[in-house]
Amino acid sequence: MKKEIAIGLALVGALAMWFSQPVLAQDTGTGTKPGARVLAQRRLHRWNVLAKWLQLTDEQKAKIKSIMSTAREQARKIRIDNSLTPEQKRKQLRELRRNTRQEIGSVLTPEQREKMRKLWAWRWHRWQMWRAYRAGKATKALQLSPEQQRKLRAWLETAPRRWWWNRWRGYF
Repeated sequence: MKKEIAIGLALVGALAMWFSQPVLAQDTGTGTKPGARVLAQRRLHRWNVLAKWLQLTDEQKAKIKSIMSTAREQARKIRIDNSLTPEQKRKQLRELRRNTRQEIGSVLTPEQREKMRKLWAWRWHRWQMWRAYRAGKATKALQLSPEQQRKLRAWLETAPRRWWWNRWRGYF
């Protein structure tokens, strides 16, 4: 009897250690939300790749970093402001993004602006491809009839959207 209890406790302890291992291994940074450090590393990597691709000077890098940090702080303040409705938050964040793009555009040279436009056009195209792929998976998963699939495709085609190429053209 004692032997069975000891084996059971050892098994429960081993399972508890096994399942708690991934949780303990996660590095969330000091005093931040879980995963914030990973997001910061991704943001830094994207920034380094973009700076290299656009061939930014040190002065441009410094200006853009200050613009982005200011915008990030303003966005955080908007998101935590409980006096605003979700629609007001969306509107203010959209305006903040628009102003940030304009500020960044004023720092870039015309060649760099053109490269940036091409990058965003490519990203928009990739997003549209992903969106179409997900819609196809959804129709299969939901087992929609051909008529329902046709209606869904028609609705997706009429959804308001513009190409990022044109959207960015007005900001630079």
